[in-house]
Amino acid sequence: MLYLFGKMPSDSKKKREQKKKEAAKNRGNKKPQNAETNGATNGVSEENGVDDDRCNDVVTDIKEEIEALDIADKHRSVTGVLVSHPDSRDVHINNLAITFHGAVLLQDTKLELNVGRRYGLIGLNGCGKSTLLRALELKEVPIPDHVDIYHLRREMPPSDKTALQAVFEVDQEQSHERLLDIYEHLDEMDADKAEMKASFILHGLGFTKEMQQTKVKNFSGGWRMRIALARALYIKPSLLLLDEPTNHLDLNACVWLEQELKEYKRILVVISHSQDFLNGVCTNIIHFHLQRLKLYGGNYDAYVQTRMELEENQMKRYKWEQDQISHMKTLTFYFPSCGTLPPPVIMVQHVSYKYADDKNYNKYIFKT
Repeated sequence: MLYLFGKMPSDSKKKREQKKKEAAKNRGNKKPQNAETNGATNGVSEENGVDDDRCNDVVTDIKEEIEALDIADKHRSVTGVLVSHPDSRDVHINNLAITFHGAVLLQDTKLELNVGRRYGLIGLNGCGKSTLLRALELKEVPIPDHVDIYHLRREMPPSDKTALQAVFEVDQEQSHERLLDIYEHLDEMDADKAEMKASFILHGLGFTKEMQQTKVKNFSGGWRMRIALARALYIKPSLLLLDEPTNHLDLNACVWLEQELKEYKRILVVISHSQDFLNGVCTNIIHFHLQRLKLYGGNYDAYVQTRMELEENQMKRYKWEQDQISHMKTLTFYFPSCGTLPPPVIMVQHVSYKYADDKNYNKYIFKT
């Protein structure tokens, strides 16, 4: 059974949409100005042209999306058993089951995530891939506390921070409890190195020096999604969850991101419809199919080859069984005739029979 869930727009959102239409109509009556003055370059608007009401509308929309996610989380049920060691950096969960609004997404399956592995999560649209990542993010399954998780699912909210500040200040929001994390971040505590690292990531995602110094609220939604991706790459969490990270990237940024994720030394789980991206990044493929998670080794091409071989072997097995059934003879039983017995068959002598002793019935019925 397929469940479809939609979200009706709120009254406040309807009012904001009406205001936007009126503002657009009023702007249409004004004389056009020079494109260099009011234009946008690489998704960046001029600061003097920024509409505070528009920024507030974007923030409100994001808040409504967060509230919708919180409501959806209440209707999700997740169970599982942690079988890996509590102090291990690997995450192994058995008997994993997820239901959403009564619909079973996963049932009695296992999830194994090992450090140094990069997993591509694939499956039909609507099977529950994003729901699984959301459950992992909220640790609705028994994930140890020392495993920090970052889930990239929405763009960076508009703010007065520059793109560069929004990236390297994210490290202050994360707590690194593991000794290994502390050692890795000792050299990055210097402000110059932190800023240099953030600038390198933003440059790889297509940000020029001028754009890095631009306020986040002046970027479009696609570029703010790139900032959110840069924040995820900057902090390098123990478990990084990416949901369609290449949707807002051009070709050069996709190539750079692929090379960057190839060197990710912790646990990466990525959802993507790009076969080339999965081939270049993933070391394993997790197939979400028939309420189960099946793990394959290698990239996407290796997964396709392995699955074709398995299906071919299964078909050969089926044809062999059908051939054996068709050649199977009918089972019959034969009982030989017992013949006739020569007389006499039974001989009886001195036999008598009568009713109980009674004066009225004191005669033999049968006597020999």
